Amino acid sequence: MSFLSLTLLLFATGTHPESLSRTRIRVEGARAEVELRFQALSLIEVRPELDLSRDGYLDEQELAAARTEVEAYLRASLRLASIEAEHEQPLAGTLVSIVPEDPARLGAFELQSVVALLAFECPRPLEGLVVESRLFHETNPWHKDLCALTWNADEPVPHTFEGAETRWVFEPAHVRRPGVLASFVHLGITHILGTWEHPLAGSDHLAFLLALLVASRCVRTLIGVVTAFTVAHSLTLGAAALGWVHVPSRFVELAIALSIAYVACDNLLRKSARNPWLEAFLFGLLHGLGFAGFLAAALAGEPLILTALLGFNVGVELGQLAFVLACVLLVVLFFRGRRRQAAEGSEQGIVPARARNVVSIFVALCGFYWFFERAGWLP
Repeated sequence: MSFLSLTLLLFATGTHPESLSRTRIRVEGARAEVELRFQALSLIEVRPELDLSRDGYLDEQELAAARTEVEAYLRASLRLASIEAEHEQPLAGTLVSIVPEDPARLGAFELQSVVALLAFECPRPLEGLVVESRLFHETNPWHKDLCALTWNADEPVPHTFEGAETRWVFEPAHVRRPGVLASFVHLGITHILGTWEHPLAGSDHLAFLLALLVASRCVRTLIGVVTAFTVAHSLTLGAAALGWVHVPSRFVELAIALSIAYVACDNLLRKSARNPWLEAFLFGLLHGLGFAGFLAAALAGEPLILTALLGFNVGVELGQLAFVLACVLLVVLFFRGRRRQAAEGSEQGIVPARARNVVSIFVALCGFYWFFERAGWLP
């Protein structure tokens, strides 16, 4: 089948498969430049009269003769608006150039591409941008446009227009950063302390901390333990979230459960309190991978990864700090006579041996339960 016959067959069915375009938007101050690369056949399907030679291609003469009509179609199908004080202001666009690919350089079954450059102007520097793309939807409702937007010196942000997805509200990094930071701080806090709907969300991490707290000799030891745990899980959380380290989540969750049981059993086997900062650091590396597994879905498609990581880490630390302060308050209330030795250090530790053993037994049972549950050995 010749290319012309294939083209006629596609016209008979109304559209061609794999209708695709690529849009590159670059914002510089008050100006937005749009480079649009699309298949000539997509434009011919929408405006058949442009193909004067009826060969399925568009040459420079055909596009020059229909420049006004093509510009009107592109401006109507690809609209940009600035965001000003929560209001949208449409931007005026002009067609700067339109260049067809030379058909002589194409293979027998290759589709011709056309590159159009449009410029949009705003009276003042842009603060946000709304992009609406309905390119070639008249004949190809499943047309896909792969868009990428570069805001001044920021990294390009991708977005796909497909099907009913025709509108994209874009806010630059400096505008989004405070909101992203706040939302991930909240996510970190709720991951540790839970919510009303999921009150036990971070119970495994809190159980691990609790086992370390009751094993500590004094407040200074407690500060060292929390610091070691924080540094360790921050390292692996960042490394995993940035894609530098990958460990299967099932293994991580099983290992976290065993780490909880191990620290609690170690408390039971020792007769005196200790300084468990080494366990806090080593197992904290493991718990950081667990945080990263939870965070992976939230980071999908988020370009401000470092901001999100910082916010989540701060939220986790705030949640842990609230838990530690609550535990210290309980110790002060229930073991008033131990406040001096808790501050100065004692072989007996912050809490009496009996309380330490009771808490450790409870934490050990939780750790073993989580292990068997995550291994699939419990109904």
